[in-house]
Amino acid sequence: MALTIELRNALYTLIEDLMNKPTSMQRLADELRPVTRDNTEVAFGIFVGYVTGGFAEIFFKSQNRSMIRSEVAEVKEIVLQRALEMKKAIAHARAQEM
Repeated sequence: MALTIELRNALYTLIEDLMNKPTSMQRLADELRPVTRDNTEVAFGIFVGYVTGGFAEIFFKSQNRSMIRSEVAEVKEIVLQRALEMKKAIAHARAQEM
């Protein structure tokens, strides 16, 4: 089963919304600084967590079920395709703070 156009658009919108405000993820990464080495990578992990968790919630609420393997694979593919953009948004936010 593939994601519907509406669900795919919801995922893209979620990613876009988070890329427009990556400073919250950067702040969380900064708070973890005593136990981490690279704040940008930690912020990226937080970003991916927000996207996947947020989308899983959207999916469950709209479909009344969890995603099947093929749907999870499609989400993963979209996240990987947008990963560089996400990292650039985080790096840009970090540069703005300095």
